[in-house]
Amino acid sequence: MKYGQRASSFIRRFSGPGEDSSIVCFKFWQLVPAGGCPFRCAYCFLQTVPWFRFRPDELYGLVYTNVDDMLEELEEWLQDAVPKMLIVGELQDGLVFDTAFKKVTGKPLTHWIVPLFAAQKRHRLIFLTKSVEIQHAVKLEPTDRVVFSWSVNAEEVARRWEHGAPLPSERFAAAEQMKRAGWPIRFRLDPMIPYEDWQNGYAEAIDKINSIGPEMVTIGSLRATSGKSLRTAAKANGRNDSIFDYLTEEKDPAGFKYRLPFEKQVELFRFAVKKLKGSITPALCKEDISLWKEVGLKFKGCHCLLGADDPVVFERKDKQDAARITANHQVTKIRARVGTKGPEVLHGRPFANYLED
Repeated sequence: MKYGQRASSFIRRFSGPGEDSSIVCFKFWQLVPAGGCPFRCAYCFLQTVPWFRFRPDELYGLVYTNVDDMLEELEEWLQDAVPKMLIVGELQDGLVFDTAFKKVTGKPLTHWIVPLFAAQKRHRLIFLTKSVEIQHAVKLEPTDRVVFSWSVNAEEVARRWEHGAPLPSERFAAAEQMKRAGWPIRFRLDPMIPYEDWQNGYAEAIDKINSIGPEMVTIGSLRATSGKSLRTAAKANGRNDSIFDYLTEEKDPAGFKYRLPFEKQVELFRFAVKKLKGSITPALCKEDISLWKEVGLKFKGCHCLLGADDPVVFERKDKQDAARITANHQVTKIRARVGTKGPEVLHGRPFANYLED
């Protein structure tokens, strides 16, 4: 575990796919109180992030100790009149550093930031974790302004490729305890892997999800910006790189990520959605619109958002509409110069069209 001062902003936005992309994902808000993760999941994308490639000792945990700076940023962010969700757990595990914060700052991370969200009614905070370190958070008064979300999987997947992390059965137990205490819960069933007994493994995991009753489950499958680079990094870090045998050598229709074969993704996701209770909102994580449609899912929000009406959804839709109008204007000018042989007026707005279907 390393400790240091964060020089850049604690709050940032996910860069996301391009505005004209058919990937359903958004420029969601992130809090970065720490970096890295002590768990050794083979597929972890942090292994290829340049910061950690050149600082490998920080890959396993870097806690930022200038808490006053973080709190100042948070208090300013919370003054915004536009409702937002803030995630802890995109560039680090969201809960695993709670005790480390207590050791170096006098309070667990949860005790620093949860009360700020509990004191207002506009924004929400979500912790994404594989940790079972809930002993500090559970002492706080529950609030609907703060969500605890666990990344879970089939037990066999965790045994093979999530070394160092608590088994999913342990994560489910932690989630169940927090739900009983009165906290909102979400799950990420991600990455789904079509290993040899996947139907039984995921049926067991989804049965447990149904019994706990989260407000949302976001489903994803194995993906990588560069499968070769991530495999190389996993090998260098002593992790089981056999998981990358499942990836195809072609990217998804949007050119965003290397993934499982499309038909296999559809099979996995339909299986999961069919088994989930109807009271649980299902979603897909960073997937192409074509996959949402093939699975038969209508967008009702996803993990890092408040819901389907989150302002960042409409922000992206509006930007796509603006880009389309600009492009059409340019095409119209070209056609005026060269006549009817010019290019056709553009009508493409796949993401916005999907939301309005």
